[in-house]
Amino acid sequence: MTDKEKRQNRQRAEDAVFNRMLFCLLGVIIAEAVVLLVKRFYVDVTNSNLAVAIALDSIFSVFVYVGLVLTILGVAWCVWKHKKSQSIRLPLVCTVVVACLWIITLFAYCFYDIGVKLLVALPFAAAVLILIYFLYQRAFFVSSVLTGCGMAGLWCLRQSQGTLVKAGFVVGWIVLIAIAVLACLLKKNGGKLGKWKLVSDPKSYVPCWITCAVVLAATLLGFILGAGVAYYLIYVLVAWLFCMAVYFTVKMM
Repeated sequence: MTDKEKRQNRQRAEDAVFNRMLFCLLGVIIAEAVVLLVKRFYVDVTNSNLAVAIALDSIFSVFVYVGLVLTILGVAWCVWKHKKSQSIRLPLVCTVVVACLWIITLFAYCFYDIGVKLLVALPFAAAVLILIYFLYQRAFFVSSVLTGCGMAGLWCLRQSQGTLVKAGFVVGWIVLIAIAVLACLLKKNGGKLGKWKLVSDPKSYVPCWITCAVVLAATLLGFILGAGVAYYLIYVLVAWLFCMAVYFTVKMM
């Protein structure tokens, strides 16, 4: 293969990655539009859209369960297609769309105005995460997702301390511990989980472990000490995310 052919292949690969990033960003824009519509017709209720709000509430009360089932079935569909060495593009797109609709339904129906306020910010956070995913190392993406979830949890704690929020914190701590354990297993197996090579850089584990510890400590302190402390802990996580951004940017140079 000549140098010209190598450059053309590299250019085609870069164009494909760029197109996937644009496609994901387009999905984020559509999701933001859906969230704003939900806010307009479900939360900001007026006499003119009261009937629409009631209809949406009836739909949400069903889809909050049906959407979860469909999302699980979609994941199973993707796994089945992958095992048969077939393209998973269609099942993946369908699963992501259903999962996004289910998340919007869950937050709007279970948390109402607080949930919708958070949903309005989520597409912007998703856009940042998409850029990180395509431009930075996967370790920074994982750290960004964990830190972002920690900030969202602390924000929810400042808005409400209901049972669902507390249950979400417990689930989050379990997930953080599970990710830290998974990182240990990946390091032990050379970055492989079964047949899949998930991690190629052995230095990626340390940022993941530290991020899990930082987010776990911040959310635990916020949960114990209350909403007042949670406000300042959000800025701690923002500072940590900035430090991680500087660290991985330097590594790219």
